[in-house]
Amino acid sequence: MNKIITTVLVAFALTAFNSVADLDAVPLPDDFKPTLQVTDEYPLVQTGYSAQSVADIAEFYISELGKPQLTRGDNSRMTLFYAVGNENIRISLYTNDYKTEIAIMLTK
Repeated sequence: MNKIITTVLVAFALTAFNSVADLDAVPLPDDFKPTLQVTDEYPLVQTGYSAQSVADIAEFYISELGKPQLTRGDNSRMTLFYAVGNENIRISLYTNDYKTEIAIMLTK
């Protein structure tokens, strides 16, 4: 788990973005437990986990944000790509030890 989160964060840090996005614009499942939030550097990043399945969380985001522009993966790993206004939202989901890890990235 730590390898994946570290890899994702390093990839984010190597890319410079100008963004005024707000993580509050992205809804979270009711049982979301945060593990990391980066709100003072871009891209904005929030990670955490939920006891729900990847499929259930994907359905949650589809009901809240609509159909994604692009979806990659399956029921154990999935990434949803959205463009909401001027903001690009990437939501990555993956199963890990009976929970689903959620990584959200916002850019402009």
